[in-house]
Amino acid sequence: METLHGLNPCEFKALKRTWESHMSSRYHRALAVVIGSIATLTTASLSWWSGSPAIPVNSISSGVIILDGQELTPPYRVDVIGDRILVNERLVVELSVPVEEAPLNLETRHGVIQNALRQYGSLKQNQAQDVATARTLSVVQASNLVEDARIMEPGLIEIQFKDQPYPDVLELSDDQPIVMGPEARQNLLMRKRIMIEGFLRSDCLVILFDDIMTATEPGTAQERLTRIRQASGAGLTAAERTVAFKAAIGDSLVAELLSAKVVQP
Repeated sequence: METLHGLNPCEFKALKRTWESHMSSRYHRALAVVIGSIATLTTASLSWWSGSPAIPVNSISSGVIILDGQELTPPYRVDVIGDRILVNERLVVELSVPVEEAPLNLETRHGVIQNALRQYGSLKQNQAQDVATARTLSVVQASNLVEDARIMEPGLIEIQFKDQPYPDVLELSDDQPIVMGPEARQNLLMRKRIMIEGFLRSDCLVILFDDIMTATEPGTAQERLTRIRQASGAGLTAAERTVAFKAAIGDSLVAELLSAKVVQP
């Protein structure tokens, strides 16, 4: 196997973070072109494939996958195993292990503040900011440590604790981590699996780096792959290879990622 050298590992990680920040809109544009195909999918069996050379049931022969710069050989079998998605036994997505929140001591000032932040983060998922703020205020006022509390503006509460000379100003935030239950985690993985299968059935070129996914338009997998292979073996510099990949893929950030880390079979 030949590795195409481009960026060093630190440069590659920095580039990857930049790509992640642009991922959402690009991914949804790719998804839009195959949504009709996804709607017709049936859920494949979750049983493990033994690796027989015969084409397994529920495998997909169309489309192309490049995972972490390496082509995967069709047919493709997409499985959800526990908290992971695997394609042909290769890890594609793995959900992090949920971390349970430590219990709070509501008889301390710190506990009251942290509880307010948790409550607001939960409420803000389904409530307008002013409603979530008002309900969080009620939680704060219920503490026997609080002498007075009031809303300064949506998302901002002033708390006067007993025996404290000055009030605290609590800036509420809805970016508190959300711990998903087992059912929600499985639903998330199944949705991602269906998306991958939809891209493949629509004959897209699917490119994956860790949990980053993008896809070209339907019916272009082999054409795009051929152009990527030609550029990979042409003895180009990293910059020239990136330009060639961009022409083949249509996305400059993905082109840079592939130029930095591509492995050919």
